[in-house]
Amino acid sequence: MLSSLADPILPIFAVPVAGYFLTLRGLLALEDARSINRYTFFVAVPALVMSVIGSAQPGEIWWTPALIYLAAELLVYALIFCIMRSVFRREKGEALLLGMTAVFANHILFVLPIAERFYPDARSGMAGMMVLDGIVLFCGSVFLTELITGDGGLRGAIRRLSSNPFVYAVPLGLLLGVLGPNAPAGIWTFLDFAGGTAAPVALFTLGITLTAAPIWPIRLPCWSVSAAKLLLMPGLVWWGFGSVDVPRESLDHAILILAAAGPCGAMPFVIATQYAVPTGTIAKTIFVSTVLSLISLALLLP
Repeated sequence: MLSSLADPILPIFAVPVAGYFLTLRGLLALEDARSINRYTFFVAVPALVMSVIGSAQPGEIWWTPALIYLAAELLVYALIFCIMRSVFRREKGEALLLGMTAVFANHILFVLPIAERFYPDARSGMAGMMVLDGIVLFCGSVFLTELITGDGGLRGAIRRLSSNPFVYAVPLGLLLGVLGPNAPAGIWTFLDFAGGTAAPVALFTLGITLTAAPIWPIRLPCWSVSAAKLLLMPGLVWWGFGSVDVPRESLDHAILILAAAGPCGAMPFVIATQYAVPTGTIAKTIFVSTVLSLISLALLLP
């Protein structure tokens, strides 16, 4: 556990911490994060998504573990949405994105760089989950948020969704997987070069963004979502794998359990910012879950 904390978990965690403290010192500002995030959102992360999905041919992806993971996500998503609406009286848009926060892991930007240090084929183990997360969770959450908060109705929601780069990253990644070695080498060079910047840049800007809201006090909604992500999600995925006899020594099991026990991802915060949904609880939950995941990931790593 201590060796995993020392390398690679804490060095990667130090990247958002650096962004946070540099901003507190006045060397960076929130405007810097917004500018950098445009590059991350429109170029770096879609390139990384395409690279991860394209690195595994569709026929080589074991879809059963990915579908189990998605089923656990949808169950926890619905549960947290209902709790936020009925218990904490949050508006529909915020409750929806808090539900997404509880299940949408920072897998590609935080868990993947850590997992690759121990599992050379981590990308292929994560490919199926990335496809389903991109299509169902991300696109579905953007679509529902647009319906709840937007004034363009169904047509406006579809129009905005069609301009989102993540909508195209998943099918293009699948196409690359089909092409395999026949895909132009220059495409892979671009994806590796641009996608390689996604994790450090996104984590650094997340650290800048977290200075926008005071961390304390941390109230019950934040703890509830963090517990759902770090305890309930891995528990359900573990149980689901056992129910269909997915070998616990398999790569799919190891990678998806790591993702389930990893911190909340930043994409719900990005969506909330875009649609003027309150971001205070979402930002705090990302911070809390990231800190606590230092323990959960260290316990799961070899």
